[in-house]
Amino acid sequence: MINLNQLRIFQAVAQTRSFTRAADVVHLTQPGISKHIKQMEEYAGVPLFDRLGKKVTLTHAGEILFEAAQLMMTSINEAEQRIEELKGLHGGKLVLGASFAIGIYVLPGVLARFRKQYPEIDVTLDIALSGRIVAKILANKLDLGLVNREAHDPRLSVTEFMTDELIVIVPRNHRWAKKSRIRPQELPGETLIVAAKGAGIRAVVEERLKEKGIVLRNVVDFGNTEGIKRAVEVGLGVSIQAKSVVQREISAGFLTGIRLMGMDNTLGFFYVRRKDKHLSNAAKAFLALLHSKDKV
Repeated sequence: MINLNQLRIFQAVAQTRSFTRAADVVHLTQPGISKHIKQMEEYAGVPLFDRLGKKVTLTHAGEILFEAAQLMMTSINEAEQRIEELKGLHGGKLVLGASFAIGIYVLPGVLARFRKQYPEIDVTLDIALSGRIVAKILANKLDLGLVNREAHDPRLSVTEFMTDELIVIVPRNHRWAKKSRIRPQELPGETLIVAAKGAGIRAVVEERLKEKGIVLRNVVDFGNTEGIKRAVEVGLGVSIQAKSVVQREISAGFLTGIRLMGMDNTLGFFYVRRKDKHLSNAAKAFLALLHSKDKV
């Protein structure tokens, strides 16, 4: 088979029309050049050069190969340049996936800082349910996935980058609105507004309540976080959400937040990636910002 080194040698001979001058270009001896060209001609089964005294010219077969070699070497040189740019974070791309809570309420601040520092890196963000993000990571469709439920798969590396607090949110005129804390045993009497199945926070809340022997029967699936907050605000029910997700509405007085006591109310945010996938410099730079204290 013709290899890349032989193509470089062939290109040098074709351009200089001399084995001797080509040897100077690629830093080989003239016999070394002749040996490689002979091997290429044996592989092709036809002469690639006509030897006219000290001058060499391309045969028709040589012209075909030279045209192809030019295109190939141009592509290879461009690829090498792009790889060098990646090393210095002057190019490349980063494909991220995130759950709704992280993608909407945590990542904008991180990505704004990332884009400011590395404007030449193209960033794509796919916001979906945590379960779908994990599936896309396993299918190698994302560089990193950010979810609010720990994924258990031996093919994945899972790292916590942030913790939050689960709180109960109620409309401001709710009978609990003046309470400072709620126990999970009080929840079954209320309509609970939840995210769609596959959402990380829903799975976490259901698991924590189940550990306490609580299974909620009166549940309304409201799809996404913004819909949930609006449903609670107008009195459709109550919900359990990450504090960072509802802080703005609580501060504005649209919702009331109540601490959830008597169960584990911590919520971890994790980034996941395939263990066998190379972590690019762009991904490393993003993770450095993600782990920093200032995420907004």
